[in-house]
Amino acid sequence: MTRANEQICDVLIEAGIEYVFGMPGGGVSAIWTALTSRQAKIRTILVRHEQAASCMADMYGRLTGKPAVLIGQGPFIGSIGTFGILESFLSYSPMLVLTDTSDANIFSQHGNYQCGTGEHGSYNLPGILRAASKYVSYAVTPEEAVQGVQLAIKHATSGQPGPACVVMRNAAASGEINPERGQKIYPTEKYLRTSLTIPPKPDIEKALELLTKAKYPVLIAGNGVHVSRAYTELRQLAELLGMPVATTYKGKSTFPEIHPLAIGMMGSYGQKLANNVIADADVLLVAGSGLSPDNTMNESTKLIDPSRQTIIQLDIDPRNAGWTYPIEMALIGDLKPVLQGLLEAIKERDGKGLLPTEKRTEALSKRKQAEDFFQAPELYSNTSPILPQRLVHELHEVVTPSTILTLDAGNNRLWMSHFFRSKGAGTVFGPGGIGGMGWGVAAALAAKLVYPERPVVSVAGDGGFAMMLNVLPTAVQYRLPVTFVVMNNSGLGMVRDLHPETRPDSLTFTATDYVKVASGFGCRGVRVEKPEELAPALKEAVNAKEPMVVDVVISNEESILKIQQAL
Repeated sequence: MTRANEQICDVLIEAGIEYVFGMPGGGVSAIWTALTSRQAKIRTILVRHEQAASCMADMYGRLTGKPAVLIGQGPFIGSIGTFGILESFLSYSPMLVLTDTSDANIFSQHGNYQCGTGEHGSYNLPGILRAASKYVSYAVTPEEAVQGVQLAIKHATSGQPGPACVVMRNAAASGEINPERGQKIYPTEKYLRTSLTIPPKPDIEKALELLTKAKYPVLIAGNGVHVSRAYTELRQLAELLGMPVATTYKGKSTFPEIHPLAIGMMGSYGQKLANNVIADADVLLVAGSGLSPDNTMNESTKLIDPSRQTIIQLDIDPRNAGWTYPIEMALIGDLKPVLQGLLEAIKERDGKGLLPTEKRTEALSKRKQAEDFFQAPELYSNTSPILPQRLVHELHEVVTPSTILTLDAGNNRLWMSHFFRSKGAGTVFGPGGIGGMGWGVAAALAAKLVYPERPVVSVAGDGGFAMMLNVLPTAVQYRLPVTFVVMNNSGLGMVRDLHPETRPDSLTFTATDYVKVASGFGCRGVRVEKPEELAPALKEAVNAKEPMVVDVVISNEESILKIQQAL
């Protein structure tokens, strides 16, 4: 007979899972111990904080489409670990969560220390995770623990991806698998076999007919393009039909913003051009976005109005199509094959019915110049303290099309998403599920693990960076040369800007030198206080062979309200 913890590890390896983020504790310690003897097949990353582990697992899922494991003791996964679980749930990234009820193998009905079974005197860990994730399995026997892991992997990756959790009683996590109990454990592989959903060909032809007859079609690319990694198909479709491409906030970098057809991010803090072009469109092709209020300027009819615009929505989940606006039609399925279907239908037409695209592209180029596309005088300001816009400009000059950037919550995210012009597809990611501070700092480590040969830059405010300082020793320990750029204005700028009734002195932090903090963790750092120091500091950090902090003292006077858009 084998033990559940050993067989769980074998299931993870059979499913092709590569990384486990977390720390041992309680009932999952046995699983962690078994994992450490299998490092050649599955790698454990020991973190300093479960919140950081959850963000890393979320980012891994976004980049690869495969689940990583978040592992930890029940009370902490159910509290600080839910930060990244919720982000994963609302951002549709796969994740596998392994945790325990910490019942200490005694009567859980007696309300013992740390117990999370939901009995009187304990907290309800399965209930907490059911409210925050796509699927929860509650295992009370060793066989149920193994089967629960198999099914959780299936649920995390099938259909619309998301976090799936296995909550185990302590005895279930490490108990012996007993064939005499009649609970048969089958190989994992066949649980994971699925087929991609593709809309019927007549629907694809109808959608293409609407697009080719449109006078001014516009494509809106959302997070679903990232989820499906359908970057090439998106670009090819836009080019064949000559459609301008806008992105949502979470769809930023699904279409490089240096492309002639790119019109930037839409919404209240997006590009004026993007909003104006969308407003002028007669047909909108919406790829992988639910058109939520934060992307549509609170559902402004000046931006999107189904009474004057035809909307075609592409989504993996039929519930997302026609969610916020009534639509003409939906193409339901995984975005990559759906876009491939549209491309095949265009090829079959052999150019028939397709409008020439040169005039559209030329007109769009002139409109970009007229509407100051990605331009503002503050980008070139030489004032001190440094303006955040100038920092964004210098970052843009330094990074390459392969550089991955992770954004964070707060004003720093809005400065970056508005002014940073993405150079490559699938290169800019930010928190947008719950949108919590600190996400991007930890997420950068996962990005570097997935793409060790590519530069990775985390951009955060001093508030979010301070919340996640614990990732610095992890970056040192695993030799992850991530660049951490800190917009340091010693305060909560977004709260100040959006809630002017709040007293400014209640939003101010004690000034902190993050270079000194970083040195204590074994990281290099450079503090930047003058604009002319930005370029050399950023170049040094991005090319460094070790993790490095660039602590930039920025102005506390600039308000994001100056980039807020109106129609």
